[in-house]
Amino acid sequence: MPSDYGYANARIRALKSCLLNRQDYEALIGAANSSALVQQLVRTAYKPDVEAALLRYEGVRCVADALRRNVTRTVGSLRRFFDGRGRELIELLVARWDLFNLIAILRGQAHGVAAEEILSVLVPAGVLTDTELRELVKQPTIQATSELMLTWRLPFAGAVAQALRLSGGDLASVENRLQQIRFRDALARLGTDTNEELVREMFESEIDVANLSLLLRLAPLRRQTSATALTSSSVDMRAMLIPGGSLPVYLLAELAEAADVEAMIGRLADAPYGQALRQRLEQYRQSGDAMGLQRALETLLALKGIRMFHRDPLTIGTAMGYLWAKTTELANLRYISQGKELGWQADAIWGELSWWGTE
Repeated sequence: MPSDYGYANARIRALKSCLLNRQDYEALIGAANSSALVQQLVRTAYKPDVEAALLRYEGVRCVADALRRNVTRTVGSLRRFFDGRGRELIELLVARWDLFNLIAILRGQAHGVAAEEILSVLVPAGVLTDTELRELVKQPTIQATSELMLTWRLPFAGAVAQALRLSGGDLASVENRLQQIRFRDALARLGTDTNEELVREMFESEIDVANLSLLLRLAPLRRQTSATALTSSSVDMRAMLIPGGSLPVYLLAELAEAADVEAMIGRLADAPYGQALRQRLEQYRQSGDAMGLQRALETLLALKGIRMFHRDPLTIGTAMGYLWAKTTELANLRYISQGKELGWQADAIWGELSWWGTE
């Protein structure tokens, strides 16, 4: 197999041409209900996946199964386009889905969610195969899942076992430790050539968004904490942050000690993250829910990833751009499906989407 990025990127550009465009989104959002949404999807590049899913499901279940099949078929093929170090870098990039899937499985099992429901939210785009994920989902407990991963020597098996051992049974701590381990190990494996630096740049942004999202979630707790306990609480919070991002340590420490969300956003000043958060600030003031702020950060991160399409066409940037564009598309289709099931108006659905087509 050719080892140069030109060959692989030509294949990836063919995949990119199959991504949904504005007209596709308008037709999907205009569908009257879940059944009509399925029929609209058949008119897109998702046709073979929807037709296979229709043999077992209908409505939102059909959409969920079609998305799983599609991501396995498309993103799952990327590693085959590369060999050597290129394939290793792709595996580092798609590991974000492995971690997403493992956390979803652990959460579901901890809360007694049915295996089929857990499976419906998984994205088999990483190194873990659909078959492996299905077996993990079937395990009766978190500990059983960890043991099976160790037996099969699956990616993140050691990280899951270590996180469970050190967390004291706290699932949030497990998730945090898994994120820290993933980025620590990935950054340690990167060199200094152009392709490695592109991957490092994206990882640093992922770390920034993960850290800022954590601080936003915990900000209301800080407001309820007494002045006496604040210093201790801030120290604990800083221990939960992921090292290796682009935001300096001193700034993260200031954000951890900020009195509230608005103070955090103010301290970010002219940074791109601060600008994205300010656009959702009024919405936060009205609702008090930080989820919209986190979505703003996730959208900024996705756009950064998608803009990798515009880097040197003979680097891994093309693959990175496709991975983030496809991730955005999958998230959009999930929102559309959810909106149709819940009877949302078209404007409400559009408001939840991150459309990449202008990039």
